[in-house]
Amino acid sequence: MSNMLKRWVGGAAGVLPRAVPKVTVEAVHWAYRLFLDREPESAAVVADKMRHGSFAALRDDFLSGPEALTKLPRLARVAGLRGYEPMCVVECDGPPEQLARLFAHVNASWQELGETDPYYSVLTDPKFRGLPSSEAIDVFFRSGHEEVRRFLLAMERNGLAIDGRRTCLEYGCGLGRVTQALAPSFEKIYAIDISRAHLALAARHAKERNINGIEWRHLESVERLDELPQVDVIYSIIVLQHNPPPVIERIIAAFARILKPGGIAYFQVPTYRSDYEFRLVDYLRDQVGRNGMEMHAYPQSRVFQHFLNVGALPVSVVEDGYTGWRAGERSNTFLFQRK
Repeated sequence: MSNMLKRWVGGAAGVLPRAVPKVTVEAVHWAYRLFLDREPESAAVVADKMRHGSFAALRDDFLSGPEALTKLPRLARVAGLRGYEPMCVVECDGPPEQLARLFAHVNASWQELGETDPYYSVLTDPKFRGLPSSEAIDVFFRSGHEEVRRFLLAMERNGLAIDGRRTCLEYGCGLGRVTQALAPSFEKIYAIDISRAHLALAARHAKERNINGIEWRHLESVERLDELPQVDVIYSIIVLQHNPPPVIERIIAAFARILKPGGIAYFQVPTYRSDYEFRLVDYLRDQVGRNGMEMHAYPQSRVFQHFLNVGALPVSVVEDGYTGWRAGERSNTFLFQRK
């Protein structure tokens, strides 16, 4: 046996290979300092980060977060795609009865999340787990104003404004985090969600804050997409990705259909993952009935086709980082205007 091999297996002395260092409290603190230029906000956050099995996983967690994107030098940021990625098989069609099963599966998952962990299911930050403190809930709702600011800046960059657009539909409103921030800009907002539990809590929060002009609507079946009203603005962020592609297909087709002439659609969806595929029969056999938060991707080309069918043109498409900036992945925020 060679000396090198002896070192690998321990050799005559029985020395084992050195173990991978564990992620410690100190390591997490230094990660916050190096990547975010601050101290962690709580011991609970540190404990959550220590779940990572290696320093590499800890580093990837920090680098993929939205806060790091604002603080890292431009050259340190890694784009999602390089241009050499292969085609992925993503089935987006299916018979009505199978589509109904998919939607019922998603509905059940989010109803359970709404009952057990409503805030964390919207923003996966440890401080929102369970029943957050009143301070954490305030932070939760303030974050909705930052999302609306991002939306308005996207409009401004492209020579658009809310002016004259009176109605808005937010798909996947959750607890009304963004709904409340959108409300002052419109005469009426249709806040749509598939979880009754989320909607009930959203309505309560809006009432406590005396925010009016919101019509909360529960989408209990995929057929109810046909009943959505025509509106001037459509908004949907970090929502579509939790639906299987055939459901995303129906939702985006509905977005295109209900958009009024001159209307604006602003929404986000992951459009590529190199390790992802979706085959409807396999999914129905293996996944339906297993509740939990899922992540899916939907082909970019199909987004364009749905809006082209109604004469709506893309004004802006940006890679947004809502699902992280991992190699082989892409999430896009689309801004369409219907002529």
